[in-house]
Amino acid sequence: MRKKLTIVNVDGIVVEDPENLRKLIRDFAAIKGLKLFVHGEGTMASMVAEKMGITIRQTASGRDIIDDRVMDLVTMVYGGLVNKRLVAIMQWRGLNAAGLTGVDLNLVLSNKVPIKPVNVGRVGTVRRVDSSMLVKLLEEGVVPVIAPITHDGKGNLLNGDVKMFAYEIARPLTIAYDVTIINVLGEENGVLTNENNPDSVIPMLRRSQYKALREQGIIKPDAYPTIDNAFSAIDHGVSEVVLINAAGFSDLTSGTHIR
Repeated sequence: MRKKLTIVNVDGIVVEDPENLRKLIRDFAAIKGLKLFVHGEGTMASMVAEKMGITIRQTASGRDIIDDRVMDLVTMVYGGLVNKRLVAIMQWRGLNAAGLTGVDLNLVLSNKVPIKPVNVGRVGTVRRVDSSMLVKLLEEGVVPVIAPITHDGKGNLLNGDVKMFAYEIARPLTIAYDVTIINVLGEENGVLTNENNPDSVIPMLRRSQYKALREQGIIKPDAYPTIDNAFSAIDHGVSEVVLINAAGFSDLTSGTHIR
C-alpha cells in the first residue's frame, strides 16, 4: 500500500491574514502522514509595489503583466517574505519545513507563455516537475513549502500559474504516493448551489453531477476553473481533491470533495 501524501494549496489572501495563517498552520501540522504546502499570491505584492513606486500593469482582461521589475518584486515577496514567514510558523508548530520555489533543486522547469495574443511578460507554464527530489525530501521527514516561482532552464525566473502549480506538482507524485489535494479557498466554503447562501455546499461532487449543474446554470462560471483543475487532477492519478474554506480547515469532512 502506498503512503498517503497530503498537498495543501493555499490562496494568497489566506496567507496574508496573520490570525488565519497561524490557525491554518496549526491544523496543517495535525494532518497525519507526509505533507507538502504550496502557497499562492495575494495582494501583498501590490502593496509593496505601491510603496516602491512600481506600477503593475494589467491586460484588458485584468491579468497582471509580469515585467522584469514586477518579477523581481514577486520573487522577493512570495519567494522570500511570505515563504519564510510560513516556514517560521511551521517550525514553531514542530514541522521540519523547508521553504522552496520551483527554481530550487530544479524542482519545476517551465516554458515562457507565448507573447501572442497578449504579452503577459515573465509567466511560465510547467514543462517538468522533478518529483524524485520531492520524494527524497518527504522521505527524510521534510515538509516542502513551495512558492510558485519557476524558471526556464536558461537563467530566467518566471512566475508560475498559481491556480495550476500545486496540481502540476501533484501529478508525478501520484506514482509514489496516494495523493490528496486540499485546496484552501479564500472565501467560499466549497462548491455552492446558491452563491448567495454560503451554507449551500455540495459535499460530494461527481463529474456527471458537475456537468448537469453547469448545464442548469446552478454552478457559476467563476467556479469552473477551480473545479476543472480538480477533475483534471483526478484524471492524472490524484485520489481526492477537497475544496474548503480556511475557517473550516480543522474539519476536513466539510467543504466539497471531488473524486
